[in-house]
Parts: sequence; C-alpha cells; structure tokens
Amino acid sequence: MKLVLFDVDGTLLLTGGAGMRAFSTALKQVFGLSVDLKAIRPDGKTDPLIARELLAHFGQEKRWTVKSQEELFAAYIRNLKGEMDMARKNGLINVLPGVRELLEALETQSDFAVGLVTGNLEEGARIKIDMAELERFFHFGGYGSDSEDRTTLIKESIRRGAQFVHPAPVESVYVVGDTPLDIIHGHRAGARAIAVASAGFSLGELEPYEPDLLVPSLTPPDPIISFMRS
Repeated sequence: MKLVLFDVDGTLLLTGGAGMRAFSTALKQVFGLSVDLKAIRPDGKTDPLIARELLAHFGQEKRWTVKSQEELFAAYIRNLKGEMDMARKNGLINVLPGVRELLEALETQSDFAVGLVTGNLEEGARIKIDMAELERFFHFGGYGSDSEDRTTLIKESIRRGAQFVHPAPVESVYVVGDTPLDIIHGHRAGARAIAVASAGFSLGELEPYEPDLLVPSLTPPDPIISFMRS
C-alpha cells in the first residue's frame, strides 16, 4: 500500500485567514496579548510552535505551561468554529485547484490510503476539512496536537496509516505540501515529498529544497498518480 499524506492549509484549502484570526483572539483572551499577525510566518509550522513563537515575540515564554496551553487551544477551537462559519458564509473557504479531483481519483485506487499531516490541532483540522466538505477522503493523520515537531507528527501519521491498511504492508509514503517545511520534514520522516506551489511559496522558492516532485497545482491528477506509481 502507498500512503499519501496531505497538508491542510495552502495545500488542500484556503480559509481567508480564519485560523490566524482565531489564534490571535485566543492569545488576547488567554494571555492578554494583542498580536500582530505579521510577527511570524506560520506556513508549515505546528500550532504549538506558532503559539510559543508568538509568546517569545513578546518575551512571555515562561507563561507557556501545560495549563496555559490547554486554555489557549480550547479558546482557539471555540474561536475557529465561529471564524470558519463566517468564512463559509462569506465564500472565503476555497478548495484549491485539482484537490477534489486528485482525492476522488485516489479514492478509486485500491493500493492507496489517504491521510493528513498538518500542524493544525486534530480538532482544528477536522473543522476545516469538514467545512470544505473533504472529510470523507481522510481516514487517519498526524497533527499539531500530537507533537510540536513536524517530523514526529508525520511519523505518527505513517504509524496510524500502517494500522489502517494492516495487514497490507506500507510500500511507500508521500507527503504533499506547499511549504519548504513540508519537504524538509517529509524527507526526515522517510517519505517522498510532493511540493505544490499553491499558496505562499512559488516554484522557484520550493525547488532549492529538492522535493521529489514539484508542481504548480494538483491538477491534472493523472501525472501525480503516475509519479507515485513509478
């Protein structure tokens, strides 16, 4: 079996900034910090790492405890539900070109299993893919709620994928993402990396990180599937 693991934001969909607005509001509610969303670049980072970097930006690292993390993420999930609902009403949730076609094509292939690898908390990722009506395609995943480190959460998705396809063996793993961190951590986790220039990084910006396949978008699906079979 081949595991195909998709990043969420910038790879599968765009939300009009709903996630970072929810994060900003949560930081204000829990830590009393008014955050400039340009203070860090979140692309490819996990939610726990984004939170720690934002606290560090204000010199507040010592306030990052198990209790404050739980409070922050609970507030974030509450805010995200509202932000995503508003984004949907305003037509700001956009499934990126080729995504649905590629997922539908993979769904018909008996030797592929599809999961997620995302820095989102698991509940946050589910909220996003549910509102984009993509939930039926994903059966397992690795999430920011598993680890702050992206390599570790990719390995966790691979482990869960292996359990999902058992007793069939995992022959190969592909990570599909839109940032340099997807490529770097995909390779560190032992996967092949498919980079797509669908959001914040161009083909020229992604190429130096040596993805195994580099495409401008996920359409058409046939060449991507052919690559994964090669």
